Amino acid sequence: MVLALVLSVVLLNVGCAKTAPVRLPVVFSDHMVVQRGMDVPVWGWSEPGAHVTVQMGSAKAVTTATDEGAFLVCLPPQEAGGPHTITVTSENTIWVKDVLVGDVWICSGQSNMAMAVNRVRDAEKEIARANFPDIRLFTVKRTPATKPKDDVEGSWVACSPETVPGFSAVGYFFGRALDEHLKVPIGLVNTSWGGTPSEAWTSPGTIAKTDAFDPIVKRWQEQVVTYAERK
Repeated sequence: MVLALVLSVVLLNVGCAKTAPVRLPVVFSDHMVVQRGMDVPVWGWSEPGAHVTVQMGSAKAVTTATDEGAFLVCLPPQEAGGPHTITVTSENTIWVKDVLVGDVWICSGQSNMAMAVNRVRDAEKEIARANFPDIRLFTVKRTPATKPKDDVEGSWVACSPETVPGFSAVGYFFGRALDEHLKVPIGLVNTSWGGTPSEAWTSPGTIAKTDAFDPIVKRWQEQVVTYAERK
């Protein structure tokens, strides 16, 4: 009896160890904004072949994870508003709460976009009045990579005097103007990085197809080869 019980526990643990829980990229997290008036894509990873159900309000979609464990569904277009909860269920369940539907903008550029609110004229005054709960901010952590990444580091926060000081000033004032005129939730994703040329944001495959970039590719390859020695 004891042996049978031990074997049952071992087999149960082995079975659980093989099951990959469903997970989402961090951009799908509490306080996020999804784009109004168009399909809402939701993607992530799960056990290969696992059934995945995604629901937001009455909208629901079901799919099966690929052999690589990736999944993608599209919920039908939503009207501006909220808050909503996005529920993703497979072997486990994830709840993404306080989701708003509105307009989502990418704030990209160099130092002019990266300059923070706490550096503008009358910064103290502007920060004190930055209480806009329907404006949501997401700053992508700056992490160099040699290949495109399928996830980033960051988190969504509601715009407030506590969260806005380090956010892109151009992005914030742009979002505030939109909020005042459109009266819909605004999501701002700050991907700015001062001093980075467009080539740094271009895929290696695209650069390799352009002869003008050959010297850059050659120099990069040389830098990679000698990196360990220079580190």
